[in-house]
Parts: sequence; structure tokens; C-alpha cells
Amino acid sequence: MALAEQFQHLVDTPGVTPAAFALAFAAGAAHAVGPGHGKSLAAAYLVGSRGRVRDAVLMGGSVALMHTASVLVLAVAWTFLSLSDVVGLHTLTTSLQLVAGLLVVATGVWLLRRWVREWRSGHGHGHGHGHGHGHGHGHEPSSSSRPSMVLLGISGGLVPSPSAFLALATGLFLGRSGFALLLVVTFGLGMAVVLVGVGLLALAGNNAVIRGAESRAALAVASRVAPILAACGITAMGGVITTLALTSW
Repeated sequence: MALAEQFQHLVDTPGVTPAAFALAFAAGAAHAVGPGHGKSLAAAYLVGSRGRVRDAVLMGGSVALMHTASVLVLAVAWTFLSLSDVVGLHTLTTSLQLVAGLLVVATGVWLLRRWVREWRSGHGHGHGHGHGHGHGHGHEPSSSSRPSMVLLGISGGLVPSPSAFLALATGLFLGRSGFALLLVVTFGLGMAVVLVGVGLLALAGNNAVIRGAESRAALAVASRVAPILAACGITAMGGVITTLALTSW
């Protein structure tokens, strides 16, 4: 029996398809738990930008969508455009890792400049008319931060999982592209659930720290220092990603 026929027979076996989707979801979740994919970056960004629940969902969804798209594009190019004859898989993934690292560095530098400017301004306009308004405007992420949030999510999903790539490439080669694509999408959903969960935990921890602040002065200092520290952390992690990509070339 040909390999394609064996694959078709396996897919048509009762109970195999639901199990395959369950395994794909679990594999995506496990892949997100492992090193990489911007979990630390997402947590630092959400804390530093004073994000909310929808921001955690946006970032986790961006990583999962970008990961699915990168797997799809690479698998199609590898299968139908003979990309494997032009560049090796290791070189390709290393190049993507380098691009992702540079994107993270750019996002971190942009955030650092933004928060340093805010630090220097000191919100002086808020101290001449009392404190009744509570400075609530300082804790909402601006709309201008959303593009950088999506950019950071995209950088986290730019390098595809080898297992997801292999599953889709095999499905395309054997004529079961629809089934393989659904498996990759399910893989991405597993990633998204974990990444959103990490973001929500980061926000919950940040809110707990704010509620536990002993004084308004300490809270004011912490709320202004934390974004700068988070931006420095994002820039440093981007530098590490870039360095690792360059050294493994």
C-alpha cells in the first residue's frame, strides 16, 4: 500500500481524527510552555504598558495567528516552490529568529523612549489642581501602544514549530492538506490558550502588587519605574534572541 493510501486509511479510522485534534491542541499548549514564543516578553510588556485583559488576549492571539501563518507559508513554499533546493531549513529558521529578535529590540527601544519621555515630563500637569481625580489617565494603555503589542506578538510567533511544519508539509505532500491545516490551526489554539493564560497571570500579579502598595507615594514611584524596567527587559531579551540567532548561523 502506498504511503498516501496508508495515511488516508489512518485518517479514516474511527476515533483517530478526534484524537489527532486533541493531541495537536495539547502539543500546541506544551510548545507554548517550552522556551521561546515571548511568554516573558508578553508578561513584561503587559505589566510595563499597564495592559488589560483584552490586551493579553490580543497578544496571545497575535502569537498564535503568526505561528499558524508562518507554518502555512513555509510549508507551501517548501512543498510546491522547491524552497528546500535554495536554502536549508536550519538557515531559514535561524533567519526568522534573527528577524524576530530585531523586532523585539525595536519594540523595546520604542517603549523605553516612550516611558523615559513620560518620566521626564513627570505628569507635572496633574499636581496643580489637587489629587481628586486619582491620576486615572496614567493607567490606561494608549491606542498607540496596540501596534507595538501586535508587533511583539508577531515576533513571538515568527519562528514555526518543527512538528507543526512537518505535519502540514506531510499533509500537503500526501494530498490531505485540509486535514493537516486544521491540525496546525488546532496547534495554534493550544498555544493561544497558554499564552493568554500567562498574560492574565502577569496582570493579576501586577494588580496584586498595586493593591498591596503601602502608600500612594510608593505606588506612584512603582507605576513609573515598572514600565521603564519592563522596556529594558524587553530590549535585553531581544538582544539575547538576536545574539543566539547570529551565533547559531
